[in-house]
Amino acid sequence: MLSLRAKFVFRLVALLIAVPALVEQLIHLEGGSLVSAAPLSSDSPSNLTVSDAGSHSFDTFLSPSTGLELPLVARGPDESIESGGNAFMHLQQHINKARRRLAHITGTEVPTDEELHSALQKRRLWIEDNWVPLQRRDAQFQEEAEHHEASLGAYLAAKSGKMINFVRRKGNQSSKLEARSSSGYSKAAFNAAKEHSVTDAPSVSADHSVGLSIEANDVGYFMNVNVGSNNKQFKMLIDSGSSDTWITGDDCSNCGGGNRNKLGKSTSSSLHTKSKQYKISYGTGTVTISEASDSMSIAGMKLSHFNFGVASKESGDFGGSNVPFDGLLGLGGKSLSTTGDDTPIQALYNQKQVDQPVVGYRLGRVADGDNKGQITFGAVDSSQVSGSLNEYSNQGNGYWKIELGGVKVGNKDIGASGSATLDTGTSLIVAPPDQADAIHNAIKGAKSDGQGGYTLPCTTNVKLSFTFGGNSYTMNSKDLLFSVNGNNMKGTCVSAVSAGNSGKGDWLLGAPFLKNVYFATNTQTNKVALGNLS
Repeated sequence: MLSLRAKFVFRLVALLIAVPALVEQLIHLEGGSLVSAAPLSSDSPSNLTVSDAGSHSFDTFLSPSTGLELPLVARGPDESIESGGNAFMHLQQHINKARRRLAHITGTEVPTDEELHSALQKRRLWIEDNWVPLQRRDAQFQEEAEHHEASLGAYLAAKSGKMINFVRRKGNQSSKLEARSSSGYSKAAFNAAKEHSVTDAPSVSADHSVGLSIEANDVGYFMNVNVGSNNKQFKMLIDSGSSDTWITGDDCSNCGGGNRNKLGKSTSSSLHTKSKQYKISYGTGTVTISEASDSMSIAGMKLSHFNFGVASKESGDFGGSNVPFDGLLGLGGKSLSTTGDDTPIQALYNQKQVDQPVVGYRLGRVADGDNKGQITFGAVDSSQVSGSLNEYSNQGNGYWKIELGGVKVGNKDIGASGSATLDTGTSLIVAPPDQADAIHNAIKGAKSDGQGGYTLPCTTNVKLSFTFGGNSYTMNSKDLLFSVNGNNMKGTCVSAVSAGNSGKGDWLLGAPFLKNVYFATNTQTNKVALGNLS
């Protein structure tokens, strides 16, 4: 077996042989004007903020001898997202989270922390074999291309007597050629992911509604509630796939950064806490809470006495310094609750604040440049729906799960069936492995990475559609793109559809699908409703 040094020399020689021919392809004439193809940035990656492991450069992930315990999830500004490799690490972290949630939903064996760390380790090695050599090649391409560009420019200038201007993309700037087309990965979503920024909530269009802020590139949605004697405001992640509500407590150390709002006796004299504690698991994150009660105002409606949790310990997925919310609002069925307490919508219904225990969701999309996300309690917002809502019987025990009739890629039916769980707290679509393969086999240029993830051209205009009860709902092609691999918005993107660990026809439809529909739930009738957006 070749040593690592021998492998490196072999790869380097192969790249040096390939470079001259490939560099010639970087410069070409188009329509009589000289255009240079834009190489990927060769800048070295900067730091990635991760969960409990703290802040480490991407190279740390690539060092076999580091001994670093790889984080299961990551939240925070990813200034090295342009390096490309981190797009795959983020993908694996989101796959880990989604797979563990899907296992809870389906009642199958839940992946252990060791198995999830192993998946990250495999991903790291895959990046080393597939992405790092490409980075080295691109760096050499850029150097050679600039040399050829200078020589060719000087020759043409001498022949024509005119200055030759090359069209070249540099860093994050879009070339003039790229500006002619709006296709490709959204620059707004790219920047939101890179900076892990928050898109502010919009004004609402109906009573008993609250605008939803967007975390990064649509990986989370949160709303404001007011709690306690001082009516203090807290930002709450909305999650239709869990049923416990909690807020970070003021005794929770290393829980959030300086902007984290915390709850305690100092912020609400009406807060009552109990000694009983619970540990709640969410995908790859955990929270330890104590039972508490206080007043809580939701969408202008006040619960005079509401039971929830006050967190004393949070894993990095919730307690990281860059997490933009202060707690979580569980909006699944009551049977999922670890504490057994009413969910917010059930409490509003029981205290006669709403006529029906209904929640209606419209999720926003950063790429639109206009956040329309909002949530309505006690009713649906008909102004957000085009046509009528279609109701479906819930098949899940606490989860919102409906029968799936079919899936199409464009006009191609991939023969899918089974059931689909609708979950605002999941940032991907997770499909049975054979059906995930079938989707990407139908998309020109799509490829499997062999670990449950896929890549596809950022310029794809293919649309995925799902059928429930004879009604079809089509996704915007933008939502097939989870992230961009590198900083070329028209290059290779990471797919928002991944392969799960269940072959039983179980699907998990997170934000990529839900951004395309109006989604409503009713805990009294145990129904789910979907409609096309206005």
